[in-house]
Amino acid sequence: MNNWGGSVSAQHDDGQTGKNLLRHWQDCRTPGAPIPSYEAVVLGSLGRLADRAALVTTRAGRAARILWAGQAFGAWLAQGAEGAEGPSAETLPVDALAIELREPVDEMVASALASGQPAYGRCDRLAAGVVTSTRLVGVPLGNRWGEPFVLIGFDGASVRTELVQAMFTATDQGILALSTIRDAAGRPVDFKIVALNRGAERLLERPAAALQWQRVGQLFPGAITARTIATLAAMVERGGRSAFELSRPRSDGGTLYLKVEAGCVGDLLSVTMTDVGDIKAREASFRLLFENNPVPMWVVADARDRFLAVNDAAVAHYGYSREQFLSRAPADLAIAAEEATELGLPAAGSLHRRADGSAIEVSLFQRAMPFEGRQAVLEAAIDMTERRRAEARIAHMAHHDALTGLPNRVLFRDRLGEAIARHARDGEEAVLLCLDLDKFKIVNDTLGHPVGDALLREAAERIAGCLRKDDLVARLGGDEFAILVRGMDLPALADGLIARVIAELGRPFRLEGQDCHIGTSIGVACLPRDGTDPETLMKNADLALYRAKAEGGSTFRCFEPEMDAWVQARRRRENELREAFARGQFSLVYQPLMDARSDRILAFEALLRWHHPEHGPVSPAEFVPLAEETGLIVPIGAWVMQTAFAEATAWPETIRLAVNLSPIQFRNRSLVETVRGALAVTGLDPRRLELEITESVLLADSAANLATLHELRAMGIRIAMDDFGTGYSSLSYLRSFPFDKIKLDRSFVSQVGENTHCTAIVRAVASLGTSLGIATTAEGVETPEQLAMLRAEGYDEVQGFLFSRAVPGPEARRLIDRARATVPDDRAA
Repeated sequence: MNNWGGSVSAQHDDGQTGKNLLRHWQDCRTPGAPIPSYEAVVLGSLGRLADRAALVTTRAGRAARILWAGQAFGAWLAQGAEGAEGPSAETLPVDALAIELREPVDEMVASALASGQPAYGRCDRLAAGVVTSTRLVGVPLGNRWGEPFVLIGFDGASVRTELVQAMFTATDQGILALSTIRDAAGRPVDFKIVALNRGAERLLERPAAALQWQRVGQLFPGAITARTIATLAAMVERGGRSAFELSRPRSDGGTLYLKVEAGCVGDLLSVTMTDVGDIKAREASFRLLFENNPVPMWVVADARDRFLAVNDAAVAHYGYSREQFLSRAPADLAIAAEEATELGLPAAGSLHRRADGSAIEVSLFQRAMPFEGRQAVLEAAIDMTERRRAEARIAHMAHHDALTGLPNRVLFRDRLGEAIARHARDGEEAVLLCLDLDKFKIVNDTLGHPVGDALLREAAERIAGCLRKDDLVARLGGDEFAILVRGMDLPALADGLIARVIAELGRPFRLEGQDCHIGTSIGVACLPRDGTDPETLMKNADLALYRAKAEGGSTFRCFEPEMDAWVQARRRRENELREAFARGQFSLVYQPLMDARSDRILAFEALLRWHHPEHGPVSPAEFVPLAEETGLIVPIGAWVMQTAFAEATAWPETIRLAVNLSPIQFRNRSLVETVRGALAVTGLDPRRLELEITESVLLADSAANLATLHELRAMGIRIAMDDFGTGYSSLSYLRSFPFDKIKLDRSFVSQVGENTHCTAIVRAVASLGTSLGIATTAEGVETPEQLAMLRAEGYDEVQGFLFSRAVPGPEARRLIDRARATVPDDRAA
């Protein structure tokens, strides 16, 4: 008897080549080199590994050619080469390999080059119904004459799997292989079971040992078997395929219903048997439920075909006879759109006409199902006419404002919830606007409630007139309205809509013979930026609305996270900040900037710290924005300059000082005099000073800010652009001002070598700096691997925890002393 389980076998490798290759590659690595060289790994060192390995040349980060291959590897590789002769694969283009070898080899080589680490791949080949899977490992090698090599070898044994055997055992269906038995005249008279799977054992209720090599007619004598043999014999005579159903008694007294599909090639047959007993039982239950169901039901092939069957309830409810029904299609029941409109009924498609001409609104329920050997659709029609009318009246009253006819708060929250669900499902964003009428209370109190109601109705009409078809406006109560906008290009859409609404409500209202000017204030919250649930979005839009009203009205404000603190604790934190500055709670720390090639300290960046006497250290991300909003950043910034400049005078003259400038400091036009005064008081040489700015300095009032930067640079001060790459117009700023340095943001450095986009940006910024003659600094360097890649790309300076955290002034001086002690005199400067 055949064994129908999948079989495996090993070829090519004892399982140790991959491990030995990796161990050899690791042993050849040297400190400071990202990957070992070709000479160290290959020349005179591979030994027996060479027989099971191959060397691949690369071009532009991809596999190019097989430079050479060992005998075993070459013989294996040649099996997959198009036009390769013999076992040698020397100088074979990778593109000449068959796709099942070319793609995994190319992917593995690209991965090894990108990561600088070993990479793995698997090649699957199909031949004569057998899949052979071979695992490979590739290691990158340095090449002093050009682009790197990748050495690849076997990583474990090849595995063979016979597909036919695997598929034969993977199904619950019964599968038989039969051989035709002919009589003396050559007519098919019976069939012998050559092979079978476990599904066939289960359906035929006998073990394989009792079935294999036996005649079907002798195993199962009787009329059913005779008819089955005759059907199969006729198929063998004419050739091709056949499908039929049969039933036979089961050992438990029940009946087994089988669907049989057979195909033949000469005298050999492949037979598949499927148990369809459950289907037969469902068909019987369906007829019982269908014919006696009180709900009108019918069966159709599709909406264009005629009815295949209708039940008694459909005949009674619609008034057509069974014969009339069966001569029609479902489309014949539907009322046309034009007629539905004339009758004031809902959209066509849910409306049917009965035999007496009356129209009914129906709700159709559909389910696909087999019917009399074909695919069909079962439909049930629920008459919803009166129920829908009553529900529509109640729903409208419950979800709309009686005065303006607009959706009310309940309906608006439902639509907002739907927008949130759409965002969670497909990422669609939305904007929520909360607005109220600035002077409505004055009008309502002085001219009376009827005039106030008229004002609200006209305001609602004006707001609705500003919206698109898919936008929604609701009256939440009193003079408060809300608008929900969703779709593409939301920033531009929202800006245009806000401007139209403010303009429309800014026009005078003619009430009681006089013009009334009211205006509106608008608060804006965005999904998902400002919240992902209705409560948060409404609260944040309200906070923005309060801010707009507090700033005089007839304007809008977008929600910002600081608004919540502004409502709840802004004043307390603001007072703490002022007190901290007055009591000297601020301090400075310094983080070194290192020469990327020599690890020499080139400069220190001064960083502001606040140690709260009760809460401990406060994050600069929290207190610096508050200092900017309150204007405290200007005196704090002046103190930072005085303190940092004085500290830097104690350093060697070759070490520079970097100080960050806030965009708010640029609004104070005394910035240049503040810097000049601090330099004069401390005696710091301006050529040792670097001032770091972010792109936001140039976003507003750029002409004045550029003039300030030119004044500072004329004093000999270096200007650096900090957080480069995080804004949207970095390159235009490099063109508008001759920066001395660009500092690559840490977010790119943290993923260099791991994220291809970040790696590309790191490389591009280095090339940009070289082309423009601008020094480049990489922030946030934390690992030796990151440092190695940045050095390879040609960065001038590096900064990060790999070298030192920010430290107080005395510790910074000790870092300088230690660095000078370990560097020769001619490099100490």
